Amino acid sequence: MIRTSPGAKRRRIRVTPHGVEVVIPGNGDIGSAAPFLRENEKWVLEQLDFVERSSGVVRKKNQPRSLLLRGKERTVRIGEQETTRRYGLVHEEGDGLIVRVPTGKSDLASRALELWLRRMARADLQAALERRARQMKVKFGRVFIMNQRTRWGGCSSRRNLSFSWRLIMAPPKVLDYLAVHELVHLVEPNHSTRFWLTVRSFCPDFEKHKKWLRENEWRLRIPLV
Repeated sequence: MIRTSPGAKRRRIRVTPHGVEVVIPGNGDIGSAAPFLRENEKWVLEQLDFVERSSGVVRKKNQPRSLLLRGKERTVRIGEQETTRRYGLVHEEGDGLIVRVPTGKSDLASRALELWLRRMARADLQAALERRARQMKVKFGRVFIMNQRTRWGGCSSRRNLSFSWRLIMAPPKVLDYLAVHELVHLVEPNHSTRFWLTVRSFCPDFEKHKKWLRENEWRLRIPLV
């Protein structure tokens, strides 16, 4: 989120359990927010990681927050309901998501949302991999949906592929690029010139998708709820 503040003397970044906020002085250029975030990307990611790992963080009931889903901003709300169910459920409502949890169990919301996003990521990645594998005439092994913190995907010597579930937050074309990237690794293990030429042959705009990931990584790493 970007916010202007007449009282601010300089740009600053706030990282809280609610997300990332860039504060711009009242007479500042809002367009400078994105470059400012990129300059401080390492610090922002470290703070997001700290917030995600911290325990005991309490949020106000039904406080709206948002996340990316397939590249589009979606509002997320937590709704409590009387039920004997011991887990949360996620539903799409219009342009938003609602996480329904048992009364007094709002702490179940984050896990429920992550599991739902993992299922969405697996479905989208499986479809992209099968389509691209037919096109590229390669075969892959098992597909693992992980919570990788250092990279978006991986390819093992057994031809198994792994991906971060957070890729479901990226635009479909970015997810498709990662599918191509790892499938090419089945025939070119290293990031050689030949590797990138092969990637380009199947995904001509791959550099644009790499740039999107680099510039928006902090948005994909934001704690859920």
